[in-house]
Parts: sequence; C-alpha cells; structure tokens
Amino acid sequence: MSVAGRGWNMRAGPLRATGDAVRHTRDRMAVHKWQSLVSGLLAAVVLALTGPAIAEVPIVGLAYQFGISYLPLMLMRHDKLLEKHLASSGLTATKVAWSVLANAVPMNDGLLAGTLHFAAGGTAPALNFWEKTRSNVRGKIFASIAYIPSYLVTRNPSVKTVKDFTDQDRIAMAGAGQSVQTRYLQMELVKYYGIENYNKLNHIFVNLSHVDGHAALMSGTEITAQFSAPPFQNMQLAKPGMTKVLSSYDVMGGPHTFIAAWSTEKFRAENPKTFAAVLDALKEALARVNADKRRAAEIYVTQETGGSEDFEEVYKLVTDPEVIYTITPNGLIKFTDFMHAIGVMKAAPASWKELVFPELYGEQGS
Repeated sequence: MSVAGRGWNMRAGPLRATGDAVRHTRDRMAVHKWQSLVSGLLAAVVLALTGPAIAEVPIVGLAYQFGISYLPLMLMRHDKLLEKHLASSGLTATKVAWSVLANAVPMNDGLLAGTLHFAAGGTAPALNFWEKTRSNVRGKIFASIAYIPSYLVTRNPSVKTVKDFTDQDRIAMAGAGQSVQTRYLQMELVKYYGIENYNKLNHIFVNLSHVDGHAALMSGTEITAQFSAPPFQNMQLAKPGMTKVLSSYDVMGGPHTFIAAWSTEKFRAENPKTFAAVLDALKEALARVNADKRRAAEIYVTQETGGSEDFEEVYKLVTDPEVIYTITPNGLIKFTDFMHAIGVMKAAPASWKELVFPELYGEQGS
C-alpha cells in the first residue's frame, strides 16, 4: 500500500477531515496486526531451526560375542557404566539393550537397519563394514578392545603348518569366510602359495561359533581344527593330542587389535551425547579391567559363564602378558592392505585414521 493510499497528502500535510483520520488510524492498526503476525511466524521458524535438537534414541543397542576378549564390555554391562554416563549427560530416560551374538554378521545387519548401534567383534567384519557403508551410514571403528593372539589348534597329528591341511580336514571358525581368523589363515597361506592362492583352504572352513566349534573339536567330530580365541584355544591346548599350528601374532608381526568396536557416522551425528557416553563408559571399563583383573575375571566367570569355567584358569588368561586391553587401534593398515590385495576391499585407506572416528586421532595407532 502506498503512502498516499493510506490517506496522507504529501502536499497538504496533516489530514484534513475526521473521516480521513479515522480511516488512517484503522489502517495503521491493521498494518500493526499484520506486522505482529509476520513477526510471530518468523519467530516460530527461527525457533524451529535453532531450538532444542530432536531427542536422541530412547534405547541404545550394543552387541558383543563370547569369550574373555570382550571382558571390558562385560564389565561395562555388569557395572552399568553406560547408564552412569548417559545419566551424567542428561539422558536419564535412555534405556540400554545388550545382545550376545555368535558372530558379527547379524551385528552388521542390525547396524544397517538401525536396530543396533554399537557392535564388537573381530577387525575383519569391522573393516568389511567400513568398506560397504562408505556411501550411506559410514561405519567406522570407535575403539580397540583388546590385543589378543588367536590360535589355530588341531587334533590332527599330521598337521604342523597350514601346508599340511588336506581335504579330509575341517577347520571351524566363527563367521568363516569373512572373520578375522579367516584373514589370518589366508595371510599365512599367501606366504607359501602366493596371493593368487589366498583362498586355497576355504572349502574346508566350517562356520561355527567359538562355543560350538570348540565342542565339536573336543568331542572328536569331523572338525579337526579350530581357529578361535581365549579361553577356547587355551582349553584345547590343555588336552593331550592338541597342538597349536599358528598364532595371529606370528602372522601380524606382534600384538595387534584382535577385537574392535564400531558404529556409524550417521548414529554419531544424530546422537552425539549417546555416542560420547558409550565411548566414555568403555574407557572407564578398560581402566577398571586393567586396574583389577581379578575382579574382572570373577565377573566373567560368574556372570558370563554361570560358574562353568575355572576361575584360576580364567585369571591366568586375563593376566597373560600377550593379552592387552586397550582403546588404541593397532595393525589396521596391515590388515586392510591384505584385504585390498585379495579384492575383498576395493578402497585401500592411506591412513588408519580413515577407519576410525575422530575421537581416536590422538592415539598412537597404526
């Protein structure tokens, strides 16, 4: 509306009639109401854009596998450390859902579906997930859990090295074909037969959980060997007639991240407080394990095995100098280089930092 249209004569000055003044006042009130309405709408838009963020997940889902390799996560669960750190972040209503699964395949499926938010397992499935999700949820490692040697153990007296396995043997592994033990064995085969024969023994792999594979090997079924982890490998070696064929420390040239935990960039971006609480809880759990390994072993025996395993044997494993519980990733690039060489990983990261969240950049990883 023009100034003249509002009843103001530019040449004559003040309004000359009472009727004009009334109309002028009425028009000004209408304009004021319109301006107030627009201001209110703009304020609502600004509040919507800059106000409180959408609430984080009401239930955070975490999963790990069997064995003392996951001891920090077991203690984290037992001591309710995540609940503690969620509460300190103001997320007092957030629930925690734990799962114990046989291998990482359903974990990665759950991460993609959004029904699971944090997974823990061998480095191979963690790195597979990084590779496959670079264009969507962007999976990354958020912590190392443990450096632990994984042993390939056999009851076949003819097998001294990986070269001695035949078509009559069967090697049990959790997640056979894509597990961390699968890659260790394949890396060892390359030393003897070249990169083109990395999968030379794949046809005798049997996909069994550590628990089921251990039972099958110990009971004398068609399973003649198992590539597993503590405490299963240690119990096997305590039985006469069982021998160690290979250690992952031999393959990797020393201690390396055996168990890692991973999540997604999508979850971290949408749930920053929850993500930080999980990482802080894990750090506290690692500190508690390292400060009191006897208590950690007790929790494992009583809570995870129901007292079925001997405490002193478990404590011996936990305090083994080869077993290191730490958040620092180690050996990732050597692993990805191999996976890239055999075509399992299409993109080869130039640095270990490409594989992890920024929260780990300050660690002395590799």
